[in-house]
Amino acid sequence: MRKITEEGVHFSSPVNGDKLFMSPEVSMQIQTTLNSDIAMQLDECTPYLSVEPKTKGQITTEPEARKSMEMSLRWAKRSQVEFERLENPNALFGIVQGGMFEHLRQESLEALVEMDFPGYAVGGVSVGEPKDEMLRIMAHTPHRLPAHKPRYLMGVGTPEDLVAGVAAGVDMFDCVMPTRNARNGTLFTRFGDLKMRNARHKADHGPLDSTCTCYACKGVTRPDGRMSGGFSRAYLHHLDRCGEMLGPMLLSIHNLHYYLNLMREVRAALDAGTFATFRQKFAADRARGV
Repeated sequence: MRKITEEGVHFSSPVNGDKLFMSPEVSMQIQTTLNSDIAMQLDECTPYLSVEPKTKGQITTEPEARKSMEMSLRWAKRSQVEFERLENPNALFGIVQGGMFEHLRQESLEALVEMDFPGYAVGGVSVGEPKDEMLRIMAHTPHRLPAHKPRYLMGVGTPEDLVAGVAAGVDMFDCVMPTRNARNGTLFTRFGDLKMRNARHKADHGPLDSTCTCYACKGVTRPDGRMSGGFSRAYLHHLDRCGEMLGPMLLSIHNLHYYLNLMREVRAALDAGTFATFRQKFAADRARGV
């Protein structure tokens, strides 16, 4: 479906098979047209498992990771030059690569810092590697990036990953997990995860999370004084079992609310100087279970 060269990426559309091409320059032009507040350099996300035909299924070697990382650095410079040529007033972030090799990560971040991007991302994690490997790289890289610029961890992750990332010096996250998991009936709560497809919820008339203030859990007061929203586990289980679209919509609202509220609490703890205490309570609450 795709071929990566120094020039860029040739690939086929998964929708209709059209032949398409993406280069650092094309990427910057698209992101300028979109007026993205934060534009990202074009990079190759180094996989955990090699995609080379002769070594498919093998862990990516250091030479493979180095080759990919060094090309991403060249693409970073091309992205920066095109971004400036376009006079894009927004922010362009460089992306640290290097696979699971800390010395390659160090080389990548030093070269990117030398280019003086407005912000920096840590890429190439949560790409199939064991969790302990992800946490090792997550702990290694962010605090080595400039503290006065945003540090962004790409594609991560669970509530525990977010709190661990903050402890490692991460400022920003993105992940499809809140909505993807919701569509598959998995919910995050203060006291652990819920599998809404489990039969035990069939007759449970309690809320998803009694401490949650989202529309799905608590509802809202309408201008006329009447309540709207607030749904039981039993009803949400029923919607999921029936394949009713309202189900994943409500579960997505809950998960997004949970993530946003978690990060609000993290920021408040950081401001108050109580993050270590918050982290301990967060872990204890999540381990308690629902």
